[in-house]
Amino acid sequence: MKKIFQILGLIGLTCFSFFMTEKTATVVSDMDEIMIEIKANYKNYKSDSVDAIIDNNTIIPGIRAKDVNIKKSYKNMKSNGYYSDKLYIYDYTKPKISLSDNIDKYIIKGNPNKRMISLIFKVKSNDNISDILEIINNYNINVTFFIDINWFTNNNDLIQELINQGHNIGILMDDYNDSNFEWMDMVIKKINNQKNSFCYSKEENNKNLEACKLKNNYTIRPIEILDKTPLIDIKQNLNAGSILSLNINSQVRKELSTIIIYIKSKGFSIDNLENHLLE
Repeated sequence: MKKIFQILGLIGLTCFSFFMTEKTATVVSDMDEIMIEIKANYKNYKSDSVDAIIDNNTIIPGIRAKDVNIKKSYKNMKSNGYYSDKLYIYDYTKPKISLSDNIDKYIIKGNPNKRMISLIFKVKSNDNISDILEIINNYNINVTFFIDINWFTNNNDLIQELINQGHNIGILMDDYNDSNFEWMDMVIKKINNQKNSFCYSKEENNKNLEACKLKNNYTIRPIEILDKTPLIDIKQNLNAGSILSLNINSQVRKELSTIIIYIKSKGFSIDNLENHLLE
């Protein structure tokens, strides 16, 4: 019996010692200048979630809540030896009404609170995108290419290169075919490791929407479709969250540099759909 009490006493002493060590470490960190700075400023870097907006069968993505992880942020800054708001580490919580829970809706634009724009290009059959690619890479932006089965088949080696450069590949649903869709989706996501894939539907089509939903793909139905006068159209219709759909033609090639400069001059960033739609 005496031995049991000795063991219990030793366990209690060990637990108490651990508790006191943790408590002492907390007190010490609370007195640290870095922790003082964090606690004085971290609330400025928190943000509440914004719910996705659903209107019948369309959706505009929400924005996840962002909260500062004080302990991890302190550890990160301490290891770097200084306080910096760029070293904050965050915890995220998706909104109550979320895009990921409503994949059976058409996405018509991104959330306007992000002040972000996406350029998407419809690529068909024998379209040559080398000059388009050169321009967007010169401006260091990422875009999304929606491609049809013929272009996909003839340019399969280019898919990996585009994804590696930070661009997204999506599937044009104009000529939907079960086997073609299955193959393209597999190559994009499983072989080339793109996290999400996207379907482009110019008009409402329940069959296409259902096929994309079954593959957990997002279906894009942009409301800004630019063709013959893209620069003029953008100047008249540009808004935060716009998804700007462009065809590959001579006018787009001619005006693309000016379009990018104009969008940036209005204070918008330009990114692929993966980042634009991220909640």
